[in-house]
Parts: sequence; C-alpha cells; structure tokens
Amino acid sequence: MTRELRPYIKPVSPDATPAPPTQTIELRWMLTALRRQKTTILLPAVLLGCLGLVYAIAKPDVYNASATLLLDGTMNNSIRQVGGIDGRPVPEDTIENARVVMSSDKLAHDVLDMTGLTQDPAFLTPPDSPISTALDSVLKTLFLPVTWLIDKVTLLVTPAPPVTTDAGAEAGSDATGDGVDPTTRRATWLLQRGITIARIGRSSAVSVDYASHDPVYAATVANAYADAYARDILTSNASAVGETNDWMRERLDELRAQAQAAADAAERFATDNQLAMSSTGVLLGEQAQGELNASLTEAISERARAQAILDIYEDAVAGGVEGLQAGSALSIGGPVSDSLRTRLDTYNDVQARLQQLIASSGPDHPQVAGLRETLNSAAERLFIELQARRQEAETELAVAEERVNALRRSLDEVTETNAGQAAALVRLRSLQQEAETLSSLYQATLTRSQEFEQQQSFPVSNVRVLSYAQVPNNPSGPAIARTAVAAGLLGLFIGLARAALREARDRSMRTASDVTDRSGLRFLGHLPVLGRPRRPAPERLRLTHTPSAASRANLPAVARSEIPHIAIPVLSHPDSLYAETLRHVRLAASSRSGSLPVTGMTSFHRYDGRAMVTLNLAGQTAASSGRRVLLIDSDRRDRQLTKLVGLSEKKGLTDLSGDSSDWRSHLYDVKHSHLTVLPAGTGGNEAVDDLTVARSLRRILDQVGDEFGHVLLDVPPLYPGAQGLAVLQELQGFVIVAEWGKTPRDMVETVLTNYPQLEAYCLGVVYDRMIPRRLKSFLVPGSVETMLVSSPKGRN
Repeated sequence: MTRELRPYIKPVSPDATPAPPTQTIELRWMLTALRRQKTTILLPAVLLGCLGLVYAIAKPDVYNASATLLLDGTMNNSIRQVGGIDGRPVPEDTIENARVVMSSDKLAHDVLDMTGLTQDPAFLTPPDSPISTALDSVLKTLFLPVTWLIDKVTLLVTPAPPVTTDAGAEAGSDATGDGVDPTTRRATWLLQRGITIARIGRSSAVSVDYASHDPVYAATVANAYADAYARDILTSNASAVGETNDWMRERLDELRAQAQAAADAAERFATDNQLAMSSTGVLLGEQAQGELNASLTEAISERARAQAILDIYEDAVAGGVEGLQAGSALSIGGPVSDSLRTRLDTYNDVQARLQQLIASSGPDHPQVAGLRETLNSAAERLFIELQARRQEAETELAVAEERVNALRRSLDEVTETNAGQAAALVRLRSLQQEAETLSSLYQATLTRSQEFEQQQSFPVSNVRVLSYAQVPNNPSGPAIARTAVAAGLLGLFIGLARAALREARDRSMRTASDVTDRSGLRFLGHLPVLGRPRRPAPERLRLTHTPSAASRANLPAVARSEIPHIAIPVLSHPDSLYAETLRHVRLAASSRSGSLPVTGMTSFHRYDGRAMVTLNLAGQTAASSGRRVLLIDSDRRDRQLTKLVGLSEKKGLTDLSGDSSDWRSHLYDVKHSHLTVLPAGTGGNEAVDDLTVARSLRRILDQVGDEFGHVLLDVPPLYPGAQGLAVLQELQGFVIVAEWGKTPRDMVETVLTNYPQLEAYCLGVVYDRMIPRRLKSFLVPGSVETMLVSSPKGRN
C-alpha cells in the first residue's frame, strides 16, 4: 500500500505571537477618497491654471535668436600640431566650462563694448506686464521674512572685510567691481538673464540663445556672444602661450647655468681625484677591471676544456695496449689531428672485421689469427699516438692554469686600486648623473619652448562659429498653454496634498463600517437632517389603553401639571429615513423589553442633538402605540431635554428626596400628546451624587407600574463623565447616538476598552444629523448604504 508524501508543515506554538496583518491599500477606497475630495483637488488646479493663463497672456512677447558654436573645430592634423590644439574629443567638463565663461561678467562686458547697448534706453528699460510686476511684489512681500533671515545668517557667517586706507579702498573698489557704473551693471544683468547656453545633442557644438522683447536685440546679442567667446578663446590661448613662453625662457637660462655648473663640478672632481676617463666616458680603472673579468672568464673556460681533453686521453691510455684490445670500438671526442683520426679509424675497422668474423665463422677460422696480429699492430701504433696527444694535453692544461693565475693576480690588483677610489667614484658618478639630468631637462625645455614660440604666432583656435543668429520674425513666447498647464499641475499637486492632509486628519464616524469594524455593536441606521414639514402633524391619537383597576388603586390621586404642545419633527415626516431608523431602534428595544420597556438614549461624548433624537423617538412611540410614554431627563449637567420641553425652571429628578416617593409630583404632561416628562431639575442641589441619581431612577422605574407603555431616558454621555455609566447599569438596554461627521472613530474603541460590559446591553448605534449628499461621497461602490442616499426616503 502506497503512502502519499505531503509537505512538512512546521507546528506553530500556541505561545507564538501571530504575524501582523499585511497593510494593503484598496483601490476602491482610494477612488472614493478622490471622488470625495474632488472639489479640494480641482479647485486649486482651476484657480492656478486660470491665474497662469492670465499671467502668460499679460506678459509681453519674447523673441529668441540662436547662434551655433563648434568647440573642437574641424581642422587637419598638421594645423592642430602646429597650433598646439588638442585633437581629442571635447570632454563634458569643457562644455560646462564654456557655459560658465559665457555666463561671466567679463564676456558680458565684452559684448556690451561690441554692441554699445549701454547707450540704448530701449534695451535698458524693457516692457513688463503689470500683472507680473504686481505678482513679483506680492511674492517679494511674502518672502520678506525669509530674505531678512537669510541676510542675517549670511552676515553672521561671512567674515568682516579688512580695514583699509582711503587709497586702498579706492583701488579695491575698482578691483572688486564696486565702482562699476550702475547702467553697465543693469545691462550686464539683462544680458545674463536672457542668455542660455545649451549643448546640441551629444556633439561638441553649443547653441547660444538670447531672449529679448526686440527681435533685433536678440539676434545682435546672440551673434556678439558667439564672436566674443571665439575671440576670448583665441586671446586667452595666445596670452597663456606667451606667459608660458616667457617663463620657459627664464627657466632655460636657469637650466643652462645649472647644467654647465654640474658638468664643471664633475670634471674638476675627476681631475682632483686622478680619475682618468676613457673615450666612451668610463673610468679607465673600471674599464680595465671589466676587461680583466672577461679575460679571466675566458681563461677559466679554456682551462676546463684542456682538463676535459686530458681526462679523455688519460682514460684512453690507462689500460695500455691490452686495455685498448680488450675494449670495443674507441671514440675520442673533440677536435683531433689527422694522424690520430686515421689510426682510430684503422683500429676500429680491424676490430669490427675481427668481431664480425668470429661472430659468423667462429674463433677457429684461419683468418682470425691474421686479423688478431693486424689488430695488435694497430693498437700499438694507436697507443703511441694517444700517449703523444696526452703529453700535448698536459702542456695545454699547464699553460691555461698559468694564464688563469696571472689574470687573477692582475684583477686583484685592479680591484684593490678601484676599492681605494670607491668613495670618489660614487661621488663622481652622482655628479655625472646630475649633470646628465640637467642637460636632458634643458634639452626638453628648449624643444617645448620652440613649440610654444611657434604656437604663439599661429592665429587659430579650436572654436569657430557654425552659424550666426538671424532676426526672428515670430515671437517664441510667452508659452501661454505651457504656463497655464504648469500652473494647473502645480494647483493639482497642491490640491492633492491638501486632500491627503484632510483625509489623514479626518477621524470622524460616518459609515456603518466605522462601527462594525471597530466593535461588536450593531449599527441601527442614519438620522438625516429633517427638512421643513411638508404636512401638518397628525392629530393626537386617543388613548387605546387605560390603566387597570388595581393599578389605579395603587396610584396616588395627584393631578399632573400640563405644558404647552411641543412640535415633534418626525411626525411630519412619517415615511422618511429618519422615521425608519427610529423604527429600527424601537424594534431593537422590543427584543430586550420586559414587563415595561425602558430604553436609554446616550452618546459617546457631550452632544446637544441627543435630546431631540430622544424626543422624536418618544413622539413616534407614543403616536404609534397609543400609550403614554414617560420621558426622563437624567443628564443633570446639560439638561438639554429639559430645556427642549421648556421646563428649565421646574423641579425634577435631582430635586427628589432620598426615598423618591414624591417623583410623580414632578411629572408634566405635554398637551395634545401622550408624552409625560420628568425634568432633570433646577440643579440647585450641588451635593447630588451621580450614583444617588441612578438609585433614584431605579426606584422610579420600580414604581412606574402599568401607567406608562414605554419609558425613555436621556442619559448623560459615556465619555468622560461617570453619571451616564451609573445610569445605564439600571436599564434593560440603551442606544448610542453618534454625531455624524463629528464623533471620532477611536471613541468606540475607547469606550468599549474601558467598559467592556456595555457591549452586552447596547442595542446599537445611530448617526444623527447625517447629510445624504455628503454620505454618498464616503461610500464605496456597491455599498448597501448607497441605497439609503439614492432612495427618496434618504433625501428627506
């Protein structure tokens, strides 16, 4: 039976911390946010786009003229070599240097001298747009604090100028340019503001563009800049070559004197120390020592050769004639005489024939004896010849040995002599090297100086004008569409930044997911802002339920006071979304009802509209059920419900005594309705505690009986006070009213974290003062709440 192999899954420890959820951005939420902030995003774009359009239209026309310069030039190699012009491709930094030179004050002054524009009022006072002037003034005023701060920081960082005399101050002002004529300074500024230097593609050519309000000025200035730069390069090259040539002449004189002095010092030192020199410039002692070394080496080689020859002859005659006969063929290496060569050949030939005869016919052949006699005779004659040659080899070896000894003695004498002059030789060699170095440097400098003299007289530079600027016929600016689009994009970016900031700062509750995603509470619906009544409120319904006889017997015979009729807005809009949401609240409250339905209406924080929601709920409950509804205002601090029904000066809940038995004496019936109100009281008893009010409510609810069909309480907020929490502990259930767009989302988590037991008794959360048109912008496509804002009820 086979088993299926499954991948191993590492067990997870129960104590291990779960990985944090991956933060993702949903596209639909982003699109919803963009749709919601469309006005915030588009309004700055439209405003700035219109402003940029007006600004561009109001600006005067601008004309552009362009001249073209080639920085490396196209000339043959001969001209480059004669003129000293570099033939390599122009690097990037050279083009940047050209841009810096053309933007300098020096070149601007040269252009002014060539064109005479300092005397032209039309050039010095170009037309300007009133809008741009006003805008520049506004921007200058806005950035005035920043400019002032930068000036102060610059003043603190920049060191103080040195104190000079009056004469020095006058000379310094001219040198630094402080004494420049204001007209020239303005003309220079106008030139530098309008000139633009740009590289053409990846080539070595640059375009010189000038923008002006007059087409003639644009072409004149662009051409003047091109000619001035070419002339400046030629002049600067010639000036640099001349200065370098002057320096080289002075350097040549110094090098000539230094080389002559060094040669004279070496000559004098050799004469004083009796150091003779050969025709090749080498000391005689060193030359003799070198020659002796070479001769000694050759003599040692000859001795070794003679010894080797003698060893060969010694080996050959060592065994005598018998030894020659007992061996095989004999060979003598190296050069030998003709007689010895003949005897060796004869001996080897006889011996070879004898051995061949013995091998073929045996030693008993009749010719063997004759060949042996012939071999003995040849061996004796060979032995005598070898002895003679050995004597000659001994004589040659002795001669070679004596020559080696003689050369060694001579070399020792020369070496001893040179060793005595070693210090002088080192010093002399140092002087000679110094003289040679100075001489070589002099020759190289002399060659380069001659080249510079030739280049100085060569009037060619590596810059030439490819094309001159022509007078433009049509204006090139202002770029109306581009300016408007750029301003619109700037406004769009500002709008996006402002919209992102608003979204980041928005922490208010608006949708059902703000409640359900952050807590386990139910969302009961939206309470939109009710419009004007479209029809009169229905007449008061007749009571359909009367207290039982037992209940009437237990009730004290106290006549309740009445207050004027109160308009309840929800009764004028019975089919609105507001009314439907209140019905959801009543349905949720009926699921928790006991013998007497008691519902509390509270809020997360202090909110004035909670009392109106409570009143509308009470009015709808009374109108639909036909039974009397008891309204209790338990918020002793705000007392909004009490103020709403006009009982601010009447005693109520906080004015009850400890046994709370006289609470019915503080009840007030509302005319033409089934509402009875127990106000919060005058609040004169400052010693009343929140827990005391909660206990009084508990005793009142126990004594209500069957007189009222429903009890609604306006409960203080859950945060930050404790009175609302104390009251809610005495109720069967409660509803939280959140102000739409004002209550923070974190309020749900804050309240439930501090008081988790509230979740079990909370019937749900409703939003009050919801604006359907704005709610739609917070809903993602496909959300259920979109049906609320799109239906007719949602618009009521």
